[in-house]
Amino acid sequence: MFEVANDTNRRTVTVRLKGFVRPIEMKDFAAAYRAATDTYAGGRHLVLADMRGLKALEPESAAIFGEVVLYGRQRGCLMCAHVSDSTIARLQTARVASEAAPNDDITVDCVSLEEAERQLTKARTRHFLMNEQGASHAR
Repeated sequence: MFEVANDTNRRTVTVRLKGFVRPIEMKDFAAAYRAATDTYAGGRHLVLADMRGLKALEPESAAIFGEVVLYGRQRGCLMCAHVSDSTIARLQTARVASEAAPNDDITVDCVSLEEAERQLTKARTRHFLMNEQGASHAR
């Protein structure tokens, strides 16, 4: 099961992966994620990755997931707040992300959705509001 939502006002793509995600479903997820990412046209944005209930990915699904991670990071993702309740799934997605972008550690592991939202709020303030305020003061 997957869901992809995009809040352009908050510059945040929210993804939800749960259960066993077979390769055909992961391909559908990848297409939806890429479409959401493309709305920013390479501009800065954030990701909330809710992986609670996700089971270990089979190799083909893991490879597609790695491509998705790389796609977002190459196209302006500044931070990914990652929530998982499975140690195995968390370790697997962390490994896949690390392999996709080895020198680009922008994932923040969070213990709850509330913590993830707090981290995203901090990132919005740091990356978007502070920069906008600085730009308005420079005028």
